[in-house]
Amino acid sequence: MKKLLFPFVILLLFLFCILQPQKAVSGAAAGLSLWYCTVLPTLLPCMVLSGYLISSSLICHLPPAPLAFVAGWFCGYPMGAKTIADLWKNGRISEKKGKRLLRLCCMPSPMFLTGFLCMGMLRLSLLDSLPLLAALYVPPVLCFFLNRPDARHTSSSLPKASTTPSETGFLQTFLNFEKAMMEGFLIMVKIGGYLMFFTMLSYFFRSLIQNPFLSSLIPGFLEMTSGAAFTVQSGLSAPMTAALCFSFASFGGLSGLAQTVSVLKSTPFSGKSYFLWKLFQAVLTFTAILLLYPR
Repeated sequence: MKKLLFPFVILLLFLFCILQPQKAVSGAAAGLSLWYCTVLPTLLPCMVLSGYLISSSLICHLPPAPLAFVAGWFCGYPMGAKTIADLWKNGRISEKKGKRLLRLCCMPSPMFLTGFLCMGMLRLSLLDSLPLLAALYVPPVLCFFLNRPDARHTSSSLPKASTTPSETGFLQTFLNFEKAMMEGFLIMVKIGGYLMFFTMLSYFFRSLIQNPFLSSLIPGFLEMTSGAAFTVQSGLSAPMTAALCFSFASFGGLSGLAQTVSVLKSTPFSGKSYFLWKLFQAVLTFTAILLLYPR
């Protein structure tokens, strides 16, 4: 059954392109516009620079967890996972620590939440947005600190990092930067493809479903940005609209999951456990916002 699910979804998308070409083009254009205008200029420089710095000796003495935290929280999906994968490949963190950091560092950017979601979509002031932001950011922080590893079992083995000379010439430095740049370009192209196809899927289900709640929930489950836009237009109550939009951002959508799994290739980190954690986090965020939304 699992083997047939993905081909079936691709078949639905193909039929959507044939039967409703205008909406399919609109969905593809919306996904690519989001990628080109927002995601590409935001993520690509950070992705290239962080990838180069992690592989260099410049920051080898700095603690890796703050680096993953800053990249994940301030750059958004999937930079946290990308940084954790790079740190593991370079022998900076263990598998156990990487799995723990994934729960904390894979988050939507505060700039996206405050600028696009709170003020742009929901028309909330910064003061009214603070409880909603807390409902999204506090659960992973609590889980991270409550799930502290036992001191007796913290000496898990690290992967063997590739050995490079302590002093390299300009040419080698340039080649290392070029490698990080090409890896960043490849990942960004994949992200653009995922955004395009999942946005098309969200437009497809939006055109089929008449129920306001389901026509918001399913697109948001697929792609958080288009799902938030559809939810705002659905006519649902203000608390329900905010709860759905923030739970979409907390989960990241299946598009965000696909992006994260893509950057975690060749690592021991499980996409299934990541998916279950993000789903649990989205439920916590949804429940908390229904209780905290300003009346």
